[in-house]
Amino acid sequence: MTAELLEQMETTIKRFRIAPDQATDIDTHAEEITVTWQRVTDRAPSVLVTVPVGEDCWAMPVPHRPGWLIDVLTKNAPAWWLK
Repeated sequence: MTAELLEQMETTIKRFRIAPDQATDIDTHAEEITVTWQRVTDRAPSVLVTVPVGEDCWAMPVPHRPGWLIDVLTKNAPAWWLK
């Protein structure tokens, strides 16, 4: 990614608390998820879901998207991401 593209990038980041059964759905023991919505002009928007892992709280991507997570992604997404 070039510096020019980074200047054009729109990013919205939100954290959500999750229930123990939801954590089990995505194979984690974390109590929260972080969702990052991104868009660069002329490119498809993207979304990244991560959970904190370990003592240093490194972010581990969550590849699985159960129904409740899709609802969180779409109901809380910025308007520009939904277009």
